Amino acid sequence: MVGPLEGIRVLEVGSYVSGPYAGQMLVDLGAEVIKVEGPPEGDLFRHFGRPPTPVSPLFANCNRGKRSICLDLKQPGSVQKLLGLVATSDIWISNWRTGVADRLGLGDDVLRSANERLIRINVTGYGSEGPNTDKPVYDLIVQAASGLTQATARAGAPQVQPGFPVDKITGMMVAQAALAALYARSQSGRGDRVDVSMLASAAYFNFVDLFANRTFVDSAPEDPLNHHALSTQVLPAKDGWLAVAPVSGQAIKRACDAVGHPEWVADIRRATGQTQLLMRFFELFATVLPTQTTTHWLRVFAEHDVPASLCLTMDDHLADPQVQVQGIYRMADWPEIGEVRTVGYPADFAAFDRLGSVAPPPAVGQDNDELLTGRS
Repeated sequence: MVGPLEGIRVLEVGSYVSGPYAGQMLVDLGAEVIKVEGPPEGDLFRHFGRPPTPVSPLFANCNRGKRSICLDLKQPGSVQKLLGLVATSDIWISNWRTGVADRLGLGDDVLRSANERLIRINVTGYGSEGPNTDKPVYDLIVQAASGLTQATARAGAPQVQPGFPVDKITGMMVAQAALAALYARSQSGRGDRVDVSMLASAAYFNFVDLFANRTFVDSAPEDPLNHHALSTQVLPAKDGWLAVAPVSGQAIKRACDAVGHPEWVADIRRATGQTQLLMRFFELFATVLPTQTTTHWLRVFAEHDVPASLCLTMDDHLADPQVQVQGIYRMADWPEIGEVRTVGYPADFAAFDRLGSVAPPPAVGQDNDELLTGRS
């Protein structure tokens, strides 16, 4: 698919989520992304969860529309073959453990010598320096090491966030860094080395709100545990669950008016601190919302301009008219799998059609002949 990154070639020497998710975003923006995999299985994420399909849906969602070459980089001649592609590429993304690239003969000096315009992005768990740099790292480990599990603790128990939030935010930071490096190269004519660690990415992601009470160092924190983010809740109505967002004093007043309890405003505002205020708001609203249906409350909240939403199931979300109008998801038919749902890139460019590849992920090494030997 044509996109703003048409003509940009990316070598993705990565596996699992963080590197491939970054590559997926670049594919969706129009870049050619060549996935470099090792024999015989390729990226082990292909079979994550032992799916009944040829690839796992998680792998498919990080590798749509890519190309694949399969190389055993420990075998003689393989590194030289890969360096041939390096010479014609714009971006290199790897998420190898620290030291692996040098041991294989693909260290930064080698890559730069092969192509001085190449942007070399290295994704690591803890960064390239420090006491933990050689330790094995996965999403869960960085959730714990970044303070995220404790910052979201409930009843004294640290909480693990579902999915792969650290991997995904790291992938987003990698893609953003790649675009910034492309712009810098357009000015200097030279590529650059860029290091992105999962720990630093998680810290950047967490800091804006979860570390709010660690920002102004000379002020005593209002809530030492900073549970502000945990004081928001969803509320039960008679036939379902609702999200209501008391984001300002005016929103609180309108919400209290909407449920017929304007006197609650003074009660809520007597709370000391934002966390306690929110807790009191939800405590009071939990006593009244179960008396009526979600349809009733959504109508009333809309009339009072109160931010509110039904807590949709995944299937309800997919069928939501707003989602349909935006065309967020698209359907495609993939060989050996059948009908699949893909998600489009969330930014709409006026100069391009809807972005986001709907092509299937590549088979392991499917492009070896064309890319490594010149045969098509």
